[in-house]
Amino acid sequence: MPAALTVVSNLFDYSAFDAETASNLRAQANRIRKRIGKATQDLIDIGRDLLAAKKHLLDHGEFIKWVESEVGIVRRTAQAYMAVAKLAEEKGAAIALLPPTTAHRLAAKSTPSEVVSEVVAKAQSGDVLPDRRVSEMISEAKSQRRRAGEPGGNGLHRGKQYQRYREPQEARQEAEQVRQHREKITAEAAAMLFTTLGAEGVELVIKAFAEEEWPWDLLSELRKGILLRKKAADGHTAH
Repeated sequence: MPAALTVVSNLFDYSAFDAETASNLRAQANRIRKRIGKATQDLIDIGRDLLAAKKHLLDHGEFIKWVESEVGIVRRTAQAYMAVAKLAEEKGAAIALLPPTTAHRLAAKSTPSEVVSEVVAKAQSGDVLPDRRVSEMISEAKSQRRRAGEPGGNGLHRGKQYQRYREPQEARQEAEQVRQHREKITAEAAAMLFTTLGAEGVELVIKAFAEEEWPWDLLSELRKGILLRKKAADGHTAH
C-alpha cells in the first residue's frame, strides 16, 4: 500500500480563518494535489505514446513532421514529454506523484543526478517537495559543481557562463509551450462540450466535477454506458 503523501513545506497558518473556511481550504488543497498527480501521469502517458510512435518513424525529420502536423505540438515540447516518460521508466511510479513542473525539471539533461535521486526518494517515502524547493536544490547543486571545477577565466569558463544563461531561457520556453498547448486543448474541449451538451449539460458536468473527490467512478460509468450503447446500436443494425 503506497505511503500517504505529504507536501513538505512551511505549514500554512489557518489560525486567521474560521473552522469552516479552514476546513474548505484544506479540502480544496487535497483535491488540487490529486488533480496535479493526474496531470503528471498524463505527461508520462503522452511521452510514452510519442516514444512508441518514434520507433515507427525512424527518420528524425519524419517524426518531427508527424508530431507537428498530427499532434499539434512543437519538437521541443515533444522532447520534454518523452524525457518525462523516460524518467518515469527509470525512476518508477514516484514520478507521477510530482507536480508536472517538477517532473519537467528533473527530466532536464542539465539537472544534477543527485538532486533527481533525492527528490524521487522523498516522493517514494511520501514526502513531495514543493517545486520551488526543487528549483532551489537544482540551482544549489549546479553552483557547487561550478565552484568545484571552475577553471578561472578561460574559454571553458565563458562557455559555462553562457550555458547558465541559456538553461533558464530554454526551461521558460518549454514551460510556455506546454502551457499554450494545454490552454489550446482545454479550449477545444470546452467548445466541444458546449456544442454537444448545451449550457445546461455543461452545468451538470461542472457540478459533477466540483465534488470533493474526483469522480472517477462517474467517468467509468460513462465509458460503460458508451460501450453498451454502441453494442446495442450494432445489434440493431445487424437485424
